[in-house]
This record gives sequence, structure tokens and C-alpha cells, in this order.
Amino acid sequence: MVPSLNVPAATDQAESTRLRLVFFALLLVSLFVLLFARMWYLQVMAGADFADRAEGNAVRTVSMEAPRGKILDREGEPLVDNEFVYVVGVQPAEIDDDEEEDVYEDLGEVLDMDGDEIATEIERSRVSPLRPRPIAVDVPEEVVLYIWENQSTRYPGVYAERLPRRTYPQGDLASHVLGYVTEIGEDQLASEAYEDYRAGELIGSAGVESGYESELRGTEGLRRLEVNPRNEVVRQLDEVLPTPGSDLRLTLDSDVQADTEEALLEGIETARQEPDDNNVASTLRATGGAVVVLDADNGEVRAMASYPDYDPSEFVGGVSTEYFADIQDPDNEIPLLNRAIQQTYPPGSVFKVVTASAALEHGFVGPNETLPCPPQWEWNDQTFPNWSSVDSGDISMAQSLTESCNTVYYELARDMWHAEQASGDDEREYLADHAEEWGLGGTLGIDLASERGGVVPGREWKREYWEQTRDRNCALAETAPDGSYEERLYTELCSEQGANWRGGDAVNMSIGQGDVQTTPLQIASVYAAVANGGTVFAPRVADEVVRPDGEVEAVEPEVVNDLELSDSTVQVLRSGLQGVNEDGGTAESTFEDFGPTIAGKTGTAQFGDSKQPYSWYAGYTVDPAEDGSRYVVVSLIEEGGGGSQTSAPIVRRVFESVLDVEETEIDLGEVTD
Repeated sequence: MVPSLNVPAATDQAESTRLRLVFFALLLVSLFVLLFARMWYLQVMAGADFADRAEGNAVRTVSMEAPRGKILDREGEPLVDNEFVYVVGVQPAEIDDDEEEDVYEDLGEVLDMDGDEIATEIERSRVSPLRPRPIAVDVPEEVVLYIWENQSTRYPGVYAERLPRRTYPQGDLASHVLGYVTEIGEDQLASEAYEDYRAGELIGSAGVESGYESELRGTEGLRRLEVNPRNEVVRQLDEVLPTPGSDLRLTLDSDVQADTEEALLEGIETARQEPDDNNVASTLRATGGAVVVLDADNGEVRAMASYPDYDPSEFVGGVSTEYFADIQDPDNEIPLLNRAIQQTYPPGSVFKVVTASAALEHGFVGPNETLPCPPQWEWNDQTFPNWSSVDSGDISMAQSLTESCNTVYYELARDMWHAEQASGDDEREYLADHAEEWGLGGTLGIDLASERGGVVPGREWKREYWEQTRDRNCALAETAPDGSYEERLYTELCSEQGANWRGGDAVNMSIGQGDVQTTPLQIASVYAAVANGGTVFAPRVADEVVRPDGEVEAVEPEVVNDLELSDSTVQVLRSGLQGVNEDGGTAESTFEDFGPTIAGKTGTAQFGDSKQPYSWYAGYTVDPAEDGSRYVVVSLIEEGGGGSQTSAPIVRRVFESVLDVEETEIDLGEVTD
């Protein structure tokens, strides 16, 4: 049987396939026709119009502000943080000229500002023309919502955005250490060092905000915008979000810092009630001061207080002209000044450890040798007094520190000066060179801005100073009364003799008087070196930098110098300083009932006939504290009387905080050296 071929069915299937192919072919042809028609329209009919529009538009890049890194204390408690607040700004290019005045007046009503005030803020703003000019910071949310709701009708060109700003969770605590931020200045923008900054950007201007600017500063984001010839934004093209700055963990202990500031203030207020024994005024002026707390074994600053202080939050959003003038006004004692590192003073008797170690290390006196301690000492027809009128007889070097005997140091200074003169070596200066080895006369390198270096006088320094002051001294010699002491003095200073480093200069320097100048931080560093056996560290306030990705970079201790003191010299210094707070010592009245053993030194520095003495005390813990650290505390009170009188009680109060000892009231001590 022959099978059926089913020819009609096969023919129908082929026809169906052919029709589908024809349909798709027609569809493709139609699509290509439409595509070419559209291209022809865009290129021929509308090309000129689009070309005109494209020629006028441009792409602009606008920065997006990045939050600065947080500043934390050693336990991670925030000292400086950020909060996001609403900032209202105006984009003048988007406001018609005939509407500008009305918009400013309407905006002023909701912001509690005058329309002219808004116009002035806009005019003096230095931000990019593509960014709204900020006119109000920390605007309430309800005001922002109202502006948004009425933007198209009443507030064209007015914008509100959330931006980071600095906050201070613990108020003005440690203000001199933290510093503040301001808008970058025009002179900075012109410098190559700030070439990657923009106008209007915030920059650290003091303290660690300045010292660690590169770490705290974040990386700004970028937003690319298409704008028309009027600088109106047509559309946003893309953006890169900002990256916050690194956090900075400090060595400060917030509790100790707060107690230190409180002790400094209470001590100054108490001193101002005390009568002035020098008859310069009825009571002690106690115009200002500083206290520094160091870890002797690594240079960490646990607290640093300066009085008077200031409020860094006043700089948020732009400091007022009045406030900035007030904190720089000498009549207000310049609260902006960090007296711990930015002001130098004659150190008085706290300098004697340097003189003692110089004499011991260079063999001008033995560790067990005794020297006379009369109430006064004469040399070349000049009389140099001791602070005490009692003749102590022959005493050891350790005892000379305990009693703070000036006349012992006069004799040692004379001997060192004579040896320098006899050597014929113009470079050899026993005391000056030794003082510089202790870190005096130059900056220690603390990681804070604007540290001053102090002065260690000597032959070279004396000649340079003479050259700078010769004309003034010559003029004073001419106007001084004939035959007077002033005439003889200024005539000598006007002559070549005035450039000579004389024995009297060395004698005055030996007790921290004359031309020697130090900061409180330098004295703290000196006593830290005594406590640790002779290592001078660069003090530091930063402990570690925490990057945005969590990476931690430690700030390592840095050794400035190893004094390589002999064991016998270290023993003499420590023994003498421990005796200061014991029976017969100059700070006995303050520390006689204090539990932990504290070694220290009082100092009373003269600073001109019209000023009262400056009060110093430097002390350290003989035994390590519970945390294993040996602490140094130094106090300096301007016109605060004797070292035992004002500074020693302040230091005791700070040690009570550091060592967790029961707190006592600050009672001024007996007047000694």
C-alpha cells in the first residue's frame, strides 16, 4: 500500500511562514524609517536649537562638606564632636533682580533677620558661586519646612541643607588644647601649602585642631552639575559622597583635666584675697596662670590648663568680632593665650635643679660636699641676697635644694663662669649648654600649635640682645639724670661693655632670674627627666589616630635627649626635692600631712619692679601610681606671690585628683622661696 503524501497541509504551513517573514520585514523597515526620520529631525530641523542650548550650558563641580574627625579623651569620651544642623543659604543667580528685595525681606521675617543684613551676609560670602551663600546656621526644622513648602512662591533661590558643625559635649573643657576652627583666610588660600583648600572651608586654627589638621580634615564630596548661562542648575550629573576625617584620641584624662582647671581657678581666686607682702598692691593680683600634668615615663600630657580660658563653641558658625577682640585684649589678660606653652616666664628657683646638675656633672661640687649658705653673698662690690635671713651654715647639695639656698648657687655660678673665662674656649658655657640639654631655650616639639621656645642666655645671646637694644639704651643714657645709677647703667649698656657676658649675668641665671625664660611645659619636662632618671621626652597630647576605615595609628613617644646623668647626680636631685615637702623644706606646710610621697620644688620669680612675684611649684610622685605611671604636676601663677604660697597648694589639689586621694580645700601656704 502506498502512503499518503498530505501535500495540501505542507503547502499551508509554508505560506504561513512566508507571511510571518514578510510581517517582520515590514516592521523592521518601519522602525528604521522612524529612526532615520528622528535623526534627520534632530540634526536638521532641531539641530540649531540644541546647538545653541548646549553652547550656553556648562558642567560645574560643587564640593560637598565633609565632617571633621572627632576628638576624644584617653577613655574615648568625646571632647569635640559633630552634629548636623540646617543651614539656610541663598543662590542670588536664581532670584530675579526685581524680586530680590522682597525675597530677602520675606526670608528675614522667618529667620529673625533684617533684609539688609541678609544682603550683607551674601555679599561678603566667599563660597563658590554655585553653592548657596550661607546666611543662617542651626535653623529650626519647622522654619526649614516652611521655606521648602513656599520655595516656589516666596523663596526662589533659597535653600536649606544639613551640614556638619563642631559641638563640645564637655563645654569649654581643655579649650586651649582642643583649639577651634574658622574659615580659611585669604592669605592661606594664596599659599601653596593650602592649594587644595577652597574658599569658605573650615580649617583648624589653634590647638590640636590645627596641629592635626591633615588627620581631622575629611575628604570633601563632589557633585557635578549642568548649569545654564545664568548659573542656574539644569540637572545633577553625578556625585561622590564625602569621607569623614580621622578621629583623634588624646592622652588627656577628662576627669583630671576638669579637676586641674577647677584647682587653678580656685587657687587664683583664693590668692586674690591674700595681702601683698611686697607692697606692690594691697592684695595679690594673680592675673593668670597655667598647670601641666605629665606622665614622666613617656611625655603624655594628662591635663593642661590655662587661665583665663575661652569657649571654642563661640567660633562655630563664625566668631563675632566683639568676642574675638575680647579674648585677645591685654586688659582681659588675653584668654586666647595658652600660658602653658605660649608664654615664657623667669623660672626662679625651680631652675636650680638644672644648675645643681650642671655643677655636679662638671665636677664643680661633689655629691657629698658641703657649701656655706649665708643670708647674703658678696662679689665684686655687689651683694646678692638669699631669700632667707637665716645663716644655715654648711649644707649639702641635696639640702641646698630642700632649703632653696640662693647663695650656694651664686658661688657655683661664679666658679663655672671663672672656668669658662680661663679656658679661652669661647664655645664652652657650662650652665647654658647644660640647660639646653634639658630641653630649655628651644621648643620641645609638643604636638600643639604655636609653642614658644624660651631663652637660655649666654655669651652669644648677650651680644645679639645688646645689638638689638643698643640704640634704646644709648637714648636712655642721654636722658637719665646726671650722676644717677640709671645714667651709669645705660651708659655701660650703650658701650661695647654692654655686650659682655659678665659674672653677674651667670649668678642671676643660676637661680632662674636674669634673662632666663621658660614655659610651664618646659619646667614640667625638666622635672619629668628628674623623675625618670634623665630622659627628656617630647610632650604630646595625641595618643592615636583612628582612620575612617577603622585602622588605628599610634602616636609613639619621642625622646628629645638622654641626659646620661650619673647615678649620684640623680640621687642628689631626688633626695633634695623630696626634702622640700618634708620637715624644714620650703613646701612643708602644704605637703606635711599628704599621704603619698611627693618630691618637688618651690620657686618665686621676680619679674620687674611693677609686678608682684610669680609663683612656681613643680612636683612629681616618688612612687608610681596605681596605673604604674609617675606623674609630674607644675603650676605657675602670674603675680601669685611665693611658690609655697599659691602654686604648691594648687599642685596638691591636682595630685589629690591624679592619685585619687580625698580632696581638701585650697589653703595658701606659708611664704618661703
